[in-house]
Amino acid sequence: MTSNETLLSDAEIFAATKNCIEAWNTLDLENTLATYTDDVVYQDPGTQGQIHGKADLRRYLTKFLQKWDMRFRVIEDRRIVGADAQVCLWEVDIRLRDGSGAMITQPGMDIIHVRGGQLSRDEAFMDRLPMMQQLI
Repeated sequence: MTSNETLLSDAEIFAATKNCIEAWNTLDLENTLATYTDDVVYQDPGTQGQIHGKADLRRYLTKFLQKWDMRFRVIEDRRIVGADAQVCLWEVDIRLRDGSGAMITQPGMDIIHVRGGQLSRDEAFMDRLPMMQQLI
């Protein structure tokens, strides 16, 4: 960011994140992808590194959304000072889409950067072990 650029407001950043979480909760691939920039950098515990760009994110999310049924709830939003970014603490109720296994509630957090009303960077952190135990 250059000195001539104005930072987004808290409301703008939190709204972009809210839109993204609402899209994830629909389990609709296109709705979810629409909340990310074309050059997004995405990472969660299942990606084994960073995903760069919407095309690669599409490949990852296609498989993920076919396997898991989930519903996120935001617990707390915190602005990262001096950046168009935030930390979002959340809980997710998650289970296998085929109905096997138990519904589990898992806490997590994301570090999110926003540009143009979309997420340009999204790094999610959570313990995946309870999810993986559903696959056994």
